[in-house]
Amino acid sequence: MKLTVVWDKPCWPSPHSPTGYASRGCLGYPGYGGLLPQVEALSELFDATRILGPCSGSEDWQGETPVAGKNVTFVPLTWLPRAPWLAWLALPLWLARNGATLVREIAQADAVFALMPSPIGFLGLMLALIFRKPLLTRPVNGWAEPRLLWRFQRAWLERIAGGRNVVFATGSSKARPSSRNPAIRWILSTTVSERDVGAHAAPRRRAPVRQVRLVLMRDDVDHAEVWTALRALPLLVNALRGVTLDVIGDGAGLGRLRQLAADMRLGDRVTFHGSVSRERARQLLARADVFCCLPAVETEGFRHAAMEALACGLPVVTTRTSISSMLMSEGCGTIMHERTPDALAAAVRICLFDSSRYRNMSALAMHAAQAYSLERWLDTLRVTLEEAWGPLKSEAVVGV
Repeated sequence: MKLTVVWDKPCWPSPHSPTGYASRGCLGYPGYGGLLPQVEALSELFDATRILGPCSGSEDWQGETPVAGKNVTFVPLTWLPRAPWLAWLALPLWLARNGATLVREIAQADAVFALMPSPIGFLGLMLALIFRKPLLTRPVNGWAEPRLLWRFQRAWLERIAGGRNVVFATGSSKARPSSRNPAIRWILSTTVSERDVGAHAAPRRRAPVRQVRLVLMRDDVDHAEVWTALRALPLLVNALRGVTLDVIGDGAGLGRLRQLAADMRLGDRVTFHGSVSRERARQLLARADVFCCLPAVETEGFRHAAMEALACGLPVVTTRTSISSMLMSEGCGTIMHERTPDALAAAVRICLFDSSRYRNMSALAMHAAQAYSLERWLDTLRVTLEEAWGPLKSEAVVGV
C-alpha cells in the first residue's frame, strides 16, 4: 500500500537529506512539531510513502532535520503563507499552480493522510473523499478550539469519521472527543521514544532549596506565559532561596522579556537560552526540577515539550488543557486553575513541598512518557488502520 501524506509544514531543498528535502527539527525553533519523526516511523507500516508539502529555497533555514523514512519520496508544492486567513486568501492562486499535482498524487495513492487544520491538508482530505481513498486525518490543534474556521472543519470531520475514514483527535481524556461521532478517538502526539525514557533510569530526587531550577520551553516564546513566570519568582524566593528559571525558545518578544527581567532585577535568576537543538533542550531539562508550561491554548509544540519533560522525569505544572486530565490521572503534574503568578508559585511549592511526593511524581512522569511513547503511538495507528483498511503492506513485501 502506498500512503500519500499531505501537510503544510515548511520544507526546503537539502543535499544532506535522503529525500532531498528537510524541515525544522529543533525544539527551540518555531514550527518544530513532531511530523518528521512521526512520518518516518509511520513509513515503516507501508510499502512506500509520498509526502506533499510546500517548499521554499529563498531563506537561510536553521534547525534542519532531513525528511526521511522507509521508501519516502517528497513531492514539493509551491509556497503558501503560514498565516491562516492569508493562506485561505492566497489559496486560489496557489491551487492554480499546484492543483494538477495534488489531484494526480492523490488519484494514484492507495491511502491518504491529511494533516489538519490547514488549507493544503483540507484540500487533500476533500480530494481523498472524492477519489474514495482510505483516509487518515489528525488535527494538530486542540479538538475544542473555538475559532470559526476550525469549528467548520471539526463539524465536517464529525460527519465523515467512520469506516475507512480514520479520524483522531490529538490529546488524551477519559471523555470522547466528540459526542456526535464515537468513531473519533484520542491519540497523543509525541516524539519521545522508549529509548529516550530509558536514558533516565531512576526517578529524580528533589533538589535542595538553594538549587531549585524551573524550566519553561516553547518553540515561540509567549510573552504572557514568561511574564507570569517572572512575576512568580519573587513569590518563591522566601521558600526557595536559590530558585532560578531557564527559558528555552525564541520569538519576536524575547528582547522585551529580557529587559523586563532586568527591570525586575531578576537577571541573576533568569536565563534566556533562545533557540536550541533538541539535544541541548534535553540537557537543560535534565538539570531542571520542575517544568512549567502555561499555554493560553493547547498547541502541538506544548504537547511535545511536555512529553520531553516527562521523559526526563520532570513533574509538570501547567494550565488546564485537553491533556491535563492525563497528567493528573498519571499523577505526574499539577494543574493551575488560574494563569496567574500566585497560582504558579503555589503549584511549584506543591511539587517541591515533600521529597517523597516529588520522587513519586518523577517516577510517574517517566511512566507516563513510556505509556505515550512514539512506539505506542505507532502501535495504536497500526492496529486502527489495519482494522479499517486491511493489510498495510503487499504480500510480497510482508513475505520478505
